[in-house]
Amino acid sequence: MISMSEPFTGVSGLIVEPGKNISLVLAVLDKQKPLCDFLKHAASCSEDKGLTLLDLWTTRGEFLTTVLIALTVQSPETLKSFTDCLSKNEAVKATSFSTSRWIGLAVESWGFPALPHTGRVLVLEKGFLEGFLREGWRLLGRSLGLALYHSAFSYGQEIASRLRALGLEGKDLLILASEVLRHLGYGRVYWEEFTDSKAIIVVHDSLECKSASGVPGYESSILRGIVAGIAGTVWQVDKSRVEARETACISRGDQACRIEVYLKTISR
Repeated sequence: MISMSEPFTGVSGLIVEPGKNISLVLAVLDKQKPLCDFLKHAASCSEDKGLTLLDLWTTRGEFLTTVLIALTVQSPETLKSFTDCLSKNEAVKATSFSTSRWIGLAVESWGFPALPHTGRVLVLEKGFLEGFLREGWRLLGRSLGLALYHSAFSYGQEIASRLRALGLEGKDLLILASEVLRHLGYGRVYWEEFTDSKAIIVVHDSLECKSASGVPGYESSILRGIVAGIAGTVWQVDKSRVEARETACISRGDQACRIEVYLKTISR
């Protein structure tokens, strides 16, 4: 019995194969590369390796494609060999895998992209988020923004660190981070400029700032903190060395939000 779903936040699947050890492999692909070439490569990787491909799902993001493969394997070594083989395809940006806790059953939901040991996601109804931000800012003002920024900065660090654990660096890490944020609903994030000491990020349809539209003095705190945390991790510095400010915001009537992040110099 096989059933599956494909929510916009990623891919998920349910596999039931009584008595079999089921594993799941996820590959993140360059969207510009032909998917059929990867599928042929995956088929060749499975030959003579003592594994059986059960099913496969794909979902296409704005920049990347994910492929979720369910399979049975004879040993952990076989699973790693298969995943290593997939990684040799030129379209593959990153891979990850997991094994089922139960014989004959695999249930998995992957964020986009796969983040090792991903925690549970708290889903907030849009009206609740809007009320929280608007009333919170009215009552607490910039004190709320400060708390949100520092919390979000830590989350940005976590995103970048987990992407690095997948072997991603530089431009690939930034693009994949944008996909994570887009699929989590934060908006369409573009890294307009990124150097060793400065980053300029343009965000379209920021959920946070749309929710706070018209609130006097409001500025992005959550998204500003996340991108600052990502930049700080790429620069390999702590929070004290990073300065982030929003120079345009849709909550103030601008067409898009613009966030500038700087690496502070150390005074001697």
